[in-house]
Amino acid sequence: MSLASVPMPEEQTGSTPETHSPLDLLAHCRESLGREIQHRYGEAPFRATQLFQWVYKRGIGDIAQMSDLSKGFRDRLIQELVIPTGRIHSRQISEDGTRKYLVEVESGDLVETVLIKQPRRNTLCVSSQVGCAMGCKFCRTATMGLRRHLSASEILRQVMAVIADSRSFGDTFTNVVFMGMGEPLHNLPNIRTAVRVLTDMHGIGIAPRKITVSTVGLVPAIREFGATVPANIAVSLNATTDEVRSQIMPVNQRYPLEQLLEVLREYPANKRRRITIEYVMLHGVNDTTEDLRRLPGLLKGVPAKVNLIPYNANAGLGFQTPPEEWVAQWQRKLHEKGVEVTVRWSKGRDIDAACGQLLTVTGQKKGKAAREEMLAAG
Repeated sequence: MSLASVPMPEEQTGSTPETHSPLDLLAHCRESLGREIQHRYGEAPFRATQLFQWVYKRGIGDIAQMSDLSKGFRDRLIQELVIPTGRIHSRQISEDGTRKYLVEVESGDLVETVLIKQPRRNTLCVSSQVGCAMGCKFCRTATMGLRRHLSASEILRQVMAVIADSRSFGDTFTNVVFMGMGEPLHNLPNIRTAVRVLTDMHGIGIAPRKITVSTVGLVPAIREFGATVPANIAVSLNATTDEVRSQIMPVNQRYPLEQLLEVLREYPANKRRRITIEYVMLHGVNDTTEDLRRLPGLLKGVPAKVNLIPYNANAGLGFQTPPEEWVAQWQRKLHEKGVEVTVRWSKGRDIDAACGQLLTVTGQKKGKAAREEMLAAG
């Protein structure tokens, strides 16, 4: 989705002035911005590098202060260049230090963004859509249905808003995960642009290995992501049979386990670009002894580590959290089978910021209709 186009007049030159719509800096990667600047203003593409450094590195959004740009160029940018900021509607702080932000984007929509405090790093969890069309039965966001995709600009506004707010806490984040509201690979073009800005050394400058994008398993999009996006991928597996996975994740009816695992075996992974298999443990549903026995065999040939995520029962969707000793047994048995495995106990449960808990109350498109539309498109 793009910002509304409102023509702005150029300076009078004696001929009919050419008009341009506003240029949203956050909607472009540096290369795209350079092409736009050259086309609009006849300026060299390296001007985009200068603008990136002012906005992303120095945190300066006032064009008048950008002293290495000519005054004439600055005057034109002041008329046309838009550098949006995400307005923080509210902020909650968990007893474990996690901060949940409600960020206002276009059309008054609200999305949730979470800064997760960890011993050795802080991770920012960003949203990719307003709501979600995937309909996973264990996720509160799914109950909203899908309103719309977020633009690249709206994704980056979340990041910039948290960067600015974090100054008052004397901290920042080192890692970014696309695991907030929405299915990121359902919005792949805007995710791709946002990741390029995040990883650009002249932009936000986060190493690709510190960015992870999650997916429910959209097979064609996984192939495209692997070929075009410099970031890690996390795949929500969450079951060892098609029967169970289809019950809790409707996307499995279109892309069953055999197709999903095939594309993961072919995925261009390496030591610095890994696949994470996410497995939300729903007690008595997908964490049986038989599931534990099947999982290593399913993952044979997949270059991945497994992340066990005990379900948050307080999401209120009828599932139960497994006992800690059962989670520990899963971890131990998988390790014995040669599977690299970790357990992720969610942060921010007391403020509904944990995995599967994100939810806002804005107008939504019915999730079932949006999901059928997405599946029909392939």
